[in-house]
Amino acid sequence: MNETIHQHINIKPVTTGTEAGKVSDFLLGEHCFDDQRFTPGETEQLRWLPMRSLQEKHVICWFEEEEEHIISAIIFVENEHRSGGYRLEYFGVHREYRHRKLGWKLMDAMFQYCQARQGRYIETFTCDLPEYENARKMFQRNGFTFMCHLPEYYYPGEGKLLYMKQL
Repeated sequence: MNETIHQHINIKPVTTGTEAGKVSDFLLGEHCFDDQRFTPGETEQLRWLPMRSLQEKHVICWFEEEEEHIISAIIFVENEHRSGGYRLEYFGVHREYRHRKLGWKLMDAMFQYCQARQGRYIETFTCDLPEYENARKMFQRNGFTFMCHLPEYYYPGEGKLLYMKQL
C-alpha cells in the first residue's frame, strides 16, 4: 500500500457481498485492531454485520480503500427501539494509515448521517485494557462522555467502558 494518504479517498457504503467480505476480513485482520483476541461473539459480529448492512437499513457499514485495499471501516446501527438512538459498533483504521485523520473522517460522517435522520445520541463502548487507550481518547476528543464501567464483561480481567454522545 502507498505510504501517503491521498485526498481522493472517499467513504463508501458496502454495496456488494464482495465488499462486505473485504470489510470483515479487514476488521478481523492483523492490520486493524491492536488487540487480536476477539471474543466468539465479536468474530461472529465482524463476519455478519457488513453483510447485514446489505439487507437491513438500520445497519450501516462504510469503508475507505486505497489501491483496492481497505484502509478504514465503520459499522454503526440504529438501536433496536428506532427512536433516534444509534450505536457505534466497530471502527478501525489500518495501522499504516493511523494519525492521518481517517478515524475522525469516519466519525464525522457518522455524526452527520445520524443528525440528518434526527438522531438524538450515539452510544459506543470499548475495553478497559491498555491496548484500547487510543480508542478511548478518540471517543473523548469526539465529544463522547464516559458513562460507566462494567468490570469482567468480556473475559475475567477485561471490563467494558460505555460512552455516549448527545447529538
